[in-house]
Amino acid sequence: MTRPIKSTERASEIVAQAAAGLPVVVLVGRANVGKSTLFNRIVGRRRAIVSPVAGTTRDLNIGRTTHGEREFLVVDSGGLELYAAPAATERAVEEALRAVAAADVVVFVVDGREGVISADAEALALVRETGRPTLVAVNKLDHPGQAAAVAEAYALGAAGVVSVSAAHGLGVEDLLEAIVARLPHRETAPQARPDLRVALIGRPNVGKSSLLNRLAGFQRAIVDDRPGTTRDPVDVRLSAGGRNVLLIDTAGIRRPTRIEENLEQFSVGRAIETIRRAEVLMLVIDASEGVTDQDARLARLVENNDRAMVIVCNKWDAAARAGQRVPVFVRDAYDRHPFLEFAPILFTSAITGDGVDRIIPAAARAGDAWHAAFQTAHLNRVLAEVTAATDPPLIGRRRLRLMYVTQTGAAPPRFTFFANLERDIPVHYVRFLENRFREALGLENVGTPMRLEFRRTGRSWAESRERGEKTPSVARPRPSRKRQ
Repeated sequence: MTRPIKSTERASEIVAQAAAGLPVVVLVGRANVGKSTLFNRIVGRRRAIVSPVAGTTRDLNIGRTTHGEREFLVVDSGGLELYAAPAATERAVEEALRAVAAADVVVFVVDGREGVISADAEALALVRETGRPTLVAVNKLDHPGQAAAVAEAYALGAAGVVSVSAAHGLGVEDLLEAIVARLPHRETAPQARPDLRVALIGRPNVGKSSLLNRLAGFQRAIVDDRPGTTRDPVDVRLSAGGRNVLLIDTAGIRRPTRIEENLEQFSVGRAIETIRRAEVLMLVIDASEGVTDQDARLARLVENNDRAMVIVCNKWDAAARAGQRVPVFVRDAYDRHPFLEFAPILFTSAITGDGVDRIIPAAARAGDAWHAAFQTAHLNRVLAEVTAATDPPLIGRRRLRLMYVTQTGAAPPRFTFFANLERDIPVHYVRFLENRFREALGLENVGTPMRLEFRRTGRSWAESRERGEKTPSVARPRPSRKRQ
């Protein structure tokens, strides 16, 4: 079973796990003062969603950066709205304060255009009670005439005040110098690259963040019954089965016609970027609803991006109580969406933890299959068995002759068949070949797509070897002319 989630383990454990011994810098401040813009500027890429909507950031955003010769972790937190009523905002405040407790340096960000207000003073006083070294970054100072806000920040009693414009990069170098001067010195090992990158995707409110928290063993992502709680991708490092796994939670993806807010468009766009960043996608669906048309669209998006996929049927505890049965569910899903047959289906409950321990092993099998490589001789033995059992079809007035096959790519496996014809190969025969090769190569229902291509040649594999020609297994792959 997965380790139960403890309510006391939140931001401090998140930060400690991600830091791996590195110094930690936490950005805090009221909502909409520019923390996420500053975070993106410091880490050098658009990791956090930036929006004029207050409270955009909810979960912690974490990134590594280097200034001079010092490497450190940067944490972007939710707004410190001390008297906020919404539950999600209250949890974001709690996460931010716990992150501060784990920080080596705190950067308190204020809005220089608005000036220092009483809410800033109250939040800063709370931060200073932790005893952490604190800098005040007066943000949005794009013109020299706005310097009065800096004097107001000094009146708060902060030991260091730096004026910046995160949007334009002004003063960020000075801020980094001030941060580095306050960082403790400690020996850290370089962070190992993940062996496997796995992302959780799906429609809103299907339980992705709850599954992430179960797998992590602590509440890494904020969970709420209302859809749209997760906005920025949330990363967690896991060690499972001797593998270093990067697990990514994403915002729920709805149909374009259902995306009503600009903020949600940013979230969905970032989730689609994550599909391309991951190797294996865990498509999380709601067991009580089955595989919906939107789930199928997401699955097509994964397949079109040549990624491995596992279907995670979450909330199965509720579906089972309603009379659902696993064999019937699987049969109906594959009958309605035959292209999904390459992807295994797992049945889980993030609430009870049932089945969650199978997610990472299934992702590992899918990742191994996605990277799999096969010898040309073995592939041609399989081809000989297939063609001996069933004659290839007639195309026009000519019978298709498959001379030989070789693997011309991986991630996902790509096989090129050299034949007397290369066009108009019947779809049913292509599917027949795929099914036979999946069965023979151990790629059946493990989660990787397979690509079959056809090229025209007049020689068999044996004749090509007798002539001493290079087989395409060691030649560079060329663009396909027929792809299924």
